[in-house]
Amino acid sequence: MKTISKAGLPIFILAFLFASCDIANSNDDNEKVRTGRVTFFNESSYRVNVRRDAFSGPIVVELGSGETRTVDVRISDGHGLGTTFSIEYFYLVTDGFDPDSGDIFASGHDFNVQINRVIEENRSITIQIPQPMALEFRTAFIRVLNTHNLPGTLFHFGQSIPQAGNGVLPIAPGRTGIYRLNDLAMGGIPTGGEFEFTGLSVNSGFGNITPIPAFTARNGVIYSFTYSGGSVTRTGEQTIIFR
Repeated sequence: MKTISKAGLPIFILAFLFASCDIANSNDDNEKVRTGRVTFFNESSYRVNVRRDAFSGPIVVELGSGETRTVDVRISDGHGLGTTFSIEYFYLVTDGFDPDSGDIFASGHDFNVQINRVIEENRSITIQIPQPMALEFRTAFIRVLNTHNLPGTLFHFGQSIPQAGNGVLPIAPGRTGIYRLNDLAMGGIPTGGEFEFTGLSVNSGFGNITPIPAFTARNGVIYSFTYSGGSVTRTGEQTIIFR
């Protein structure tokens, strides 16, 4: 008969305790994943992300306009407060023209569209996502049309900046590059505030560096410039409006 030595006994006991903890943790995990079935119907004309708890919370589901999808959602806590779903709406910035960077979206929040429902285990509910009425944006963009006969690359204080969308660096002749300004602003553009951009330039190689005039940006606006090889001219701005 095989016996356990005195030296081996503490190891055996520790192994048993760890195994017991694993079982307890496994049971806790099973408790945490109790879910209910939620059908989300996107009635809006925009692509949306549904986030749990807050606008910065985890994404529960992504939906195109008019799309319906059913997912399992963690049950609400036992305090009767329910679960809040915050809706992030997306506007196609590149609608109407063909930039090098592909489709690019601006995201917006309507703080009136925070939907609260009690999610119960093994119960199905439907949540309808409405058209936004008062969206606020967290993004701004710069759009650069290259009319020069050479590709041009945007730089910010000497660092090359990839275009939003697909990460391409140079803007081909006759094409437009689009960039998210929030990626360049230290800490992002303040909510409801402004940020002054300096240090931007376009480089077409061979030491040909053309500065972009300094400008002040705010969220929800697309700022347009034209690069001709020897100069960069500001040609206007467009406020993003959800229709």
